[in-house]
Amino acid sequence: MNILFLTSEAVPFAKTGGLADVSGVLPRFLAESANVSLIMPDYATRQIRELAPTVVATFSVRAGIHAFPAVIRKLSVSATLTIYFVVNDAFFAREFLYGDSAGDYPDNFIRFLFFQLAVLQFISDQGLHFDIVHCNDWQTAMVPLFLKSEPWSVALGRAKTVFSIHNLGYQGIFPAEVFAETGLPQRLFSPEYLEFYGKLNCLKAGIIFSDRLVTVSPTYAMEIVHADQGFGLEGLLGRFACKLSGILNGVDYSLWNPEVDPFIPFPFSFHSLEGKAKNKTALYGELGVAKESHVPLLVMISRISAQKGIDLLLKLLPELFQQEIHFVFLGIGDREWSEQLQVLAGRYREKMTFLNRFDERMAHWLEAAADILLMPSAYEPCGLNQIYSMKYGTVPVVRATGGLEDSVQEFDPATRRGTGFKFRGADVAAAAAAVRRALRFFADRDLWRQLQKNGMEMDFSWAKAVRQYIDLYKKALREEPCHG
Repeated sequence: MNILFLTSEAVPFAKTGGLADVSGVLPRFLAESANVSLIMPDYATRQIRELAPTVVATFSVRAGIHAFPAVIRKLSVSATLTIYFVVNDAFFAREFLYGDSAGDYPDNFIRFLFFQLAVLQFISDQGLHFDIVHCNDWQTAMVPLFLKSEPWSVALGRAKTVFSIHNLGYQGIFPAEVFAETGLPQRLFSPEYLEFYGKLNCLKAGIIFSDRLVTVSPTYAMEIVHADQGFGLEGLLGRFACKLSGILNGVDYSLWNPEVDPFIPFPFSFHSLEGKAKNKTALYGELGVAKESHVPLLVMISRISAQKGIDLLLKLLPELFQQEIHFVFLGIGDREWSEQLQVLAGRYREKMTFLNRFDERMAHWLEAAADILLMPSAYEPCGLNQIYSMKYGTVPVVRATGGLEDSVQEFDPATRRGTGFKFRGADVAAAAAAVRRALRFFADRDLWRQLQKNGMEMDFSWAKAVRQYIDLYKKALREEPCHG
């Protein structure tokens, strides 16, 4: 099987979120049983600049009335995994991937239209053959439509398309006038197809024209066909529910494993949890926190956005601070929410540390040192921190939504089964009750060790997810009828 994997970001080359984690790891595991080509933009990141890929094509790409230069660079990772970078410095040699502090780049539509058209033209010109074209999020959502349109249908029409929705909140919505740049028939700019309240919605192209549609957890696949999680597309997704499924993301345990993690001062395993306690003591010292190691450490590692439940967190923390705990927040994002977190940290300086930055080393250290991870997300397509936490013996307290619902099992002291604690809805009282349950069991050393053991023994490696993706590809190739 030959698989083409299109993405706007992938670790270790460029990352803003979970899309990069999946795009950087899933193709590598798929390549163990298939031939995989990953194609992404050539950004001005250090990780890409340090590479030495070979230039394999130079051409121009026409979008609307404009022609843009394109260069394709190739990196052969293994006999079955190849990475291609689409080069155009005017579009991609920028400090950030999608925007800066002023907001999204105003030319994002043409940037990623160029990227998609460059990929298709390169494949067509080179005569490359793919059985599956796997696209991800709005930046590649036009490809399934292009593959069903001339001239691409002639050269590439036999390939089956799989489209992944990593976060329905990001749809690629642009002014109506940019539709002309696509070269597509005007009839496609209608509510039945790509028009969305008078604007162009790129994500709709992937939903409508892909052969299979997949989200990053089973529960999220069920949630997005309803109004409270559908972001205005619940009707469309319901219409195509027969081809919609959910596959829970995996984790790369070579990167997230407390026994071998290079970012943490003291490696540890379940059989030697002394190292976890040492990480906590060392972290308190690093942050200048005057707390004994027995004081519960709660952490949240997150982008600062409404999606992540920051509004609920701000209401929850004053109630939690009535107890003897310390809370550390690590992350960047929305300026207004960030300022409110800063104010709260100043008010409760003895109980809260706010690290307003992106820091990979500190993220690993917090996972290793913490007792409890908070994830009060308003919605969470999959989520990864709750999975990382379990491996590090850190107990997750999460809102029961999306992948959080799928990956965290409520702890039952009677059976001693379960891996964390869950609450439903945006109710502060329910969230506080879940945290109090966790703190109550934290005081019981025997039960807490059992809870840590349960989480650390969970296996969320990519092996299971990859088998499900391969099965999904085979269904698309067999053109099996889908059942909603």
